[in-house]
Amino acid sequence: MSDPATPDGLPPDGLPPADGVVAPEAGPEPAADAPVAVRRRHPFYLRGRRLRLPSSKGGLFALLLVLAGLGGVSVFTGVSLIHWTETPDFCGRCHTMAPQLQAYEAGPHSDVTCGECHVEPGIAGWVKSKVNGTRQLAEIVLGTYPEPVPPPDHDQLPSADDTCGKCHNVGRDALAVLKTRTQFAEDEANTRQFVGLMIRPSGGDVFDVDRSVHWHVLRTVTYRSEDPRRTTIDYVTAITPDGEVEEFIAQDKISIAEDVQPDIDALKAAGTEHTMTCYDCHNRVGHAIPNPRNEVDYKLSTGRIDPTLPFIKREAMRVLWAGFPDDATADVAADAIAGFYELNYPGVARSKGAQIAAAIEEIKVLYRLTATPEMRVSANTYPDHLGHMDFPGCFRCHDGGHFLVKDGVVTNRTIPSTCDACHTFPQLGPAVASLPLGEPPTTHDDALFVFTHKDVTTDLDPGGTSCGECHARDYCVNCHSTGAVTVDHDIMATNHARVIRSQGNTACAYCHQPVYCARCHAEPVLPITSPSSQGTTGETLPDLPEGLSWPLTPRT
Repeated sequence: MSDPATPDGLPPDGLPPADGVVAPEAGPEPAADAPVAVRRRHPFYLRGRRLRLPSSKGGLFALLLVLAGLGGVSVFTGVSLIHWTETPDFCGRCHTMAPQLQAYEAGPHSDVTCGECHVEPGIAGWVKSKVNGTRQLAEIVLGTYPEPVPPPDHDQLPSADDTCGKCHNVGRDALAVLKTRTQFAEDEANTRQFVGLMIRPSGGDVFDVDRSVHWHVLRTVTYRSEDPRRTTIDYVTAITPDGEVEEFIAQDKISIAEDVQPDIDALKAAGTEHTMTCYDCHNRVGHAIPNPRNEVDYKLSTGRIDPTLPFIKREAMRVLWAGFPDDATADVAADAIAGFYELNYPGVARSKGAQIAAAIEEIKVLYRLTATPEMRVSANTYPDHLGHMDFPGCFRCHDGGHFLVKDGVVTNRTIPSTCDACHTFPQLGPAVASLPLGEPPTTHDDALFVFTHKDVTTDLDPGGTSCGECHARDYCVNCHSTGAVTVDHDIMATNHARVIRSQGNTACAYCHQPVYCARCHAEPVLPITSPSSQGTTGETLPDLPEGLSWPLTPRT
């Protein structure tokens, strides 16, 4: 019995015979116990034909060049693909990242790729980020992604030394940074005000390290928070220069002031200890959503929104801080501003109809910059911990309500909460006057000096006194013109509501922010429209679409 021939004359195994070897003719079948000859196969075959390596050195060199070129192209393509997966162009392709991408492109770090801040150095960090990205991709495919997308846990991000520290060095920061801006009050006249202060970023010859903004990272500070977003901080420890550990506890976590150790133990058992880094204050520096207050102030200062329209700043805030199901509903709420003027200021509605319409269009544009309704993102969705104007920020610790604990007993000393802990006392008024630098006199150490300085100088003109060495006349006038000096603070603790009603809470707002009052009050107190303070003052308001009412409630 002979092997069947294949169409191309090859043996059944599809292999050609070895060189110089002729296939034997078919013969009788071997015995069952006869040894079987094993045919050696050449390792390189293509379509049944043996591949031969070049026999000349030039041919081998050419082959090596081709293989090296293919390998180089593969490596370059792979590296480029990996690099692309860490760029905004890749990360922003998912619609879930639209709010972050929009804020990133308008932010100060738009030239920094996503991977530089979100991917830890090394292979392990890269693998970790890709596993996380694969999980997110699965959520998008299955439609199980959260709305809004939560911010990443800071403990899961690369070390601040590997991200912020690559470009920024706290030790080289300036001793003082001048900050000035124009803002408009939310009163009927949209009163134009100038704000000026000196921020102390770092320690040095002029300022002690304990009076600088970056004290938190120049020393070792740890804290605990039950809130995953860390908008509240319950317990803080700080290491003093002599190595002593100071601990502070929030007032609402204290059960018995004379024995607070059980409360501290409970806080330690309930959450993880975090070491304070750049991320704890600069938590939105990569993609901070534009702040409605600042954006409207800019529009008012440039005339894009007419500042002579009564209450236009306040009405804009009501719309921009709110959360709407879609842009169309937000537009209807913005259009309702025209009805506000028709009801309350018919003369203004007739004479300045064009300015009102222009203001409404600007507000609509700003809403699209500060909110992404399809992802349930509004201007207050992602609190910004830098500062303390619209979100608690610094006041998470510096609220005057975190008390020092000594030997298990609460003392009356708190984490510093005065303005000069991080910056000079802010000037707020018609002009920015002198901004004093250097160490203040010992008289300023008194926590009540803002009230008792009248005993040192009795004239609004500091000239001719030692005060004049640092302060100009406008420095005094800016504060005294607000009416804050007429507030009777002696009875504030027991009946401050009556004082506020009689003096006007605008005077109180010169020194206090809404978050200061929120330490005790759940309802809005000060007349500042922010994520936690929206109200009306009794004026007639226009109708809103079904499901909406005044005041517009921010979406949480």
